Amino acid sequence: MQEDCFSCMLRKTSYTILFLLCCHCLQAQQVLDSIHPFFRGKLKAEKIRDDFDYFEVMRPSYNKGKQLYNDVILALFHSKALYFKTALNQKEVLGELDSFRFNSVDRTVFESGSPYVKSTAVPLFDSSEIIVTAYGINPGNRDLYQFRVLQDKETVIVPWRKISLFSPVMVHFRRNVDGSEQKEMAYLGSFRAPIGSSLTIECRNIMAPDTTYTISAVWIQRAPAVIATFTVKTMRDFFEVYKYQWKHDFFKPDGATYYGNIVMPPVDSLLQQQKTFDHADNNIFFYLKDKVKSEKLVEYNIVRGKDSSGWTPNSFDPNIIWLKNLQPGDYQLLLRYSFQKQNAGTYAFRVRPAWYQTIWFRIGAGIIVMIILSLLYVLYISRQQKTRLKKETLHKQRVQTELKSIRSQFNPHFVFNSLNSIQNLINSRKVEEANKYLSDFSSLMRDSLKTGSREMVSLTEELRMLKSYLELERLRFGFEYAFRVDEAINPIETEIPTLLLQPLVENAVKHGISGLYEKGILMLLFEKDGNDLRVSVEDNGKGFNTDQPSDGYGLKLTAERIALLNETMKGQHIAMNKHSAAGDTQIKLLFKNWFL
Repeated sequence: MQEDCFSCMLRKTSYTILFLLCCHCLQAQQVLDSIHPFFRGKLKAEKIRDDFDYFEVMRPSYNKGKQLYNDVILALFHSKALYFKTALNQKEVLGELDSFRFNSVDRTVFESGSPYVKSTAVPLFDSSEIIVTAYGINPGNRDLYQFRVLQDKETVIVPWRKISLFSPVMVHFRRNVDGSEQKEMAYLGSFRAPIGSSLTIECRNIMAPDTTYTISAVWIQRAPAVIATFTVKTMRDFFEVYKYQWKHDFFKPDGATYYGNIVMPPVDSLLQQQKTFDHADNNIFFYLKDKVKSEKLVEYNIVRGKDSSGWTPNSFDPNIIWLKNLQPGDYQLLLRYSFQKQNAGTYAFRVRPAWYQTIWFRIGAGIIVMIILSLLYVLYISRQQKTRLKKETLHKQRVQTELKSIRSQFNPHFVFNSLNSIQNLINSRKVEEANKYLSDFSSLMRDSLKTGSREMVSLTEELRMLKSYLELERLRFGFEYAFRVDEAINPIETEIPTLLLQPLVENAVKHGISGLYEKGILMLLFEKDGNDLRVSVEDNGKGFNTDQPSDGYGLKLTAERIALLNETMKGQHIAMNKHSAAGDTQIKLLFKNWFL
């Protein structure tokens, strides 16, 4: 029984290993059995150079006498988002390439314009694929050669296999050992590896298995680095550095330029990294190290304390980030490449505040302001008794002015009746009620003036003004009212036309429930129906004939305003329906598509 279990387990394990090997082979097959569109048919070298940089490596023939076989030149095509050279054409030694360097004098490296001296590897910084080809291998001698792919020089990604794909050559005038010109080259495939690892492509002649041609790609972690900072005060040095880069872009830093051997100051003496800036130098140029294809490939984030600007693509220059009008404080400039977002560099700096921006100045200014305000308050209190009568007169004039300015929004009869009510309360020596009535009335007019110039207000503001109005009317007539708002409606975010409901409510009070006094009931209902808003004004008054034109201005002006709003709104519509009977009067508004 135990033997059967062991056999079953062994069989399952074998199937699992076989399945994984098949998946691995299928994955490699998908990579290797197709040719990039650029390498099909006649090659357009200019188009390829627009999208790729390429790197070639070889070593001389293993035959010291008559050469029997073609030399194999491996070529690696890769993206050109970021260049190995720095912005000032200064070469940098990358430690990640150390294991791929060689010192043998009998080895030849075709650099194709790239600065990878004595190396079989090219550094890459984004996750794009590489394309590998081999000169010297063609359909006629394909059976002599095999190739394989290793990850990190150890793990076999593609085992030794024959070459089956070919492409027209990109570089002409290369010849075979028989003297004929090479017309085709082997296409080994396109490959990709994660950042921090490498791929090595090896090719061998099976007739001389000790001879192996090798080319590698190393995906390197990289983040932008600041090599200099400039402000308005150092703008002369900034232009000298920029001119240096422009003139020496394709030459050695200490060599001649297109325009002759012009004497210029050493560039290293101009590259100063300033960490602290004066408040007047708050427009700062940060000069970056690497040469990139486009400024948008560089992203930055400005962090000040807990505030962050968020990652922003650079829009000024491929090698310069310009920060403008920085406020005083401590900053961190975070930098990353858009093709390697997981790695970010940091440059910390500080902008000093001006004397009037310091905390001590603000504290002193605050103390002085408090002293002045205290003196003004004492002066105000001492003169209050003398100016009270004048203040009351001015208050009455202001109230009259406010009443006149909002007469187009409130019923003049309501204002007249309100003033009569105040007078009756005063004559009845009900001073407290009169003061409350006047205070609420003033608040209502003030809210109306605040919102009167706005076409739309939030439902919260509209309900607050309606409540103020109904509380005033309630003092006179003693009716009951209630607001019911659907839980699905956010009254703060929902907006309606300013004071659109007030004439409807006033009409319900005046013509409906005013004569019922304590028995009068007024209800305002707000419901959400899909994307629509439904509003209903209901009362238990005596009602009115909805077929007859209304003598009041409230409903008439509201209907005209709704018609005008419907002409101006796009995708939204307001409709008003009236139903009236004794004890049940309803005016309903439908706000169509109001929550889109």
